[in-house]
Amino acid sequence: MKKTLLFSMLLIVSACSHVDLSLTDQTKIYTDAPVRKSALQVSIHPRGKQYTPLTAYFHPFVIQQENSDHAALSASFTRIFFNAWTEERLFSTMELAPGYGYQGLSSALETARRRGADLLVLGSVPYFYDGTTLDDSAVTIQVNIYAAGSGTLLWTMLQSGRIEQRNPDDYVYFVHETRMSDSPFNMIIRSIAKDMATPLKAWLPDPNANYPYASTPEAVKSSLMPDSAQDAQGENLPPEQSSTTGAAARPDAGSAIPGAKSEADEDGTPRPEVAGLDLNIQFDFDKATVKPESNAVLDALGETLKSPDYAGRKILVGGHTDAAGSIQYNLTLSRQRAEAVKAYLVNKWNVAPERIEAVGFGKSRPLTSGTTAKDQQRNRRVEIRFAD
Repeated sequence: MKKTLLFSMLLIVSACSHVDLSLTDQTKIYTDAPVRKSALQVSIHPRGKQYTPLTAYFHPFVIQQENSDHAALSASFTRIFFNAWTEERLFSTMELAPGYGYQGLSSALETARRRGADLLVLGSVPYFYDGTTLDDSAVTIQVNIYAAGSGTLLWTMLQSGRIEQRNPDDYVYFVHETRMSDSPFNMIIRSIAKDMATPLKAWLPDPNANYPYASTPEAVKSSLMPDSAQDAQGENLPPEQSSTTGAAARPDAGSAIPGAKSEADEDGTPRPEVAGLDLNIQFDFDKATVKPESNAVLDALGETLKSPDYAGRKILVGGHTDAAGSIQYNLTLSRQRAEAVKAYLVNKWNVAPERIEAVGFGKSRPLTSGTTAKDQQRNRRVEIRFAD
């Protein structure tokens, strides 16, 4: 009976481990040491949801524990955390500028503002211990996120992680040993970063949202048409056409923008679901002036924004560029193009300027990775996102 139990245990343990079989000595089973974490503490967080995509400046971590090699540790810890958040695609643009020593919060905020970031991400390490492969390794990380413009503290998150050294378990017929990681800090910090990304994802807009792509006035209007208007239009069509009314029948439009309501605000008021549209707006190379052939598309948008269905709704106008040029160059150019679209809507259609926020995403969010002229033209677009 005991042999059966031991054999069963051997099968269970070896299923997710490395087994070193031996005919003369005990069989050894190695299991990688897991990361054990405390509960994530979120002591400060915004109320409600953020509808506008944000850019972030990531300051190098501040190592609070005394150590002789501050800069190397700060660079290493920061890069691991930054890479984990980059994989999560939390922000439209997230920039890390290594080498900047911490000179206080005011200096860090000024750097974030100078780089055009919406947010300052400031991490600190109150405690760490490096046991390498011989002892426990542990890290505690606190992340504060500030609004770069006002300096308001929006988020404070704290979590600790540990990889523990364990003595071998001798089961007579085999020995189970816990194998320590060669890079424990990488494992711990990545795991903490992934946990901290979870509440941010719930707050930020989805970076993977796919919007209809419109290159004609008809596509703009049909994409933004409320569901009730689509139904009414379908009722007036012949039977053979009414079944194809909607997204499948729209040129360049993709799927319909939903008219359903999403979660309610804290006071119980229903909030419209966030929706958007990618517009094919033409600009001259290296210019931020809308070409005349794109006026009809913008006129269709302006007419829609002035309609009763969209009266008063705020929008985000986001400019995008192709892959040519530097990151900073494209951020500036895309912002200028978004401002040109805003100016067109304000001047010709009398849309209140406070209803429109113009931002630039540069080349950070391409629709396609293709390199043909057609692909790059598709990436040079203007995104319209409803922000309320």
